[in-house]
Amino acid sequence: MKGMTKTATFGAAALATGVFACLFSHEHGLVLRQAAGASRPLMMTWFGLFLLSVILLGLMCAYEMWKFFGSRAERWMFEGAAAHTGPVPELEEAERVRASGEPLEAIRLLREYLQANPYEFRATARIAEIYRYDLKNDLAAALEYEELIKRKLPDDQWAWSALHLAKLYGRLSEYEKSVALLERLDTDYGHTIAGRRAKKALQQVRNPDSPETDDEDIVEGPP
Repeated sequence: MKGMTKTATFGAAALATGVFACLFSHEHGLVLRQAAGASRPLMMTWFGLFLLSVILLGLMCAYEMWKFFGSRAERWMFEGAAAHTGPVPELEEAERVRASGEPLEAIRLLREYLQANPYEFRATARIAEIYRYDLKNDLAAALEYEELIKRKLPDDQWAWSALHLAKLYGRLSEYEKSVALLERLDTDYGHTIAGRRAKKALQQVRNPDSPETDDEDIVEGPP
């Protein structure tokens, strides 16, 4: 649920809870006074609907709180991982193995490190780089970047990952995905360097006759 829909849903649930509470209270008073037309079954019906609406409202609130705090916790963990920018022995070993001409072994080491440190996005980014530059496997690299941008990364890291992914989509002839991702970068991450490069790439895509930008910024379109 987003925006107005979420507000309307919570409002409707709260209104229903209040209405059922009032109806139950009214019928309960009639039953206690043994007034004409008083109905115990109807009173229990209103009470049951009141309980159901309270439970529904409570579940909705609990879900929103879980989503809110879960999202914040994930972001804090990623930002905490990003803050530790010093040398990491496991990453350095994987880089050494990669440089020695064993990219698959480097990927294995990085995945082992990720199992113990699932919020270390640098390892995922390096796996994507190895697939792209060492193994020349654009599809595998794109899949790694797709997993990376699902995370709550800091804006700069998310934008760079998305820009790399947009480039890969172009190489894989996924032009609609590429342009959609560039547009998102331009709209939501225009304050980042990668977002500004995405804007230049979009201009090149929309105006092929304009002066070319840096090759790494251009999304290759269909011939």
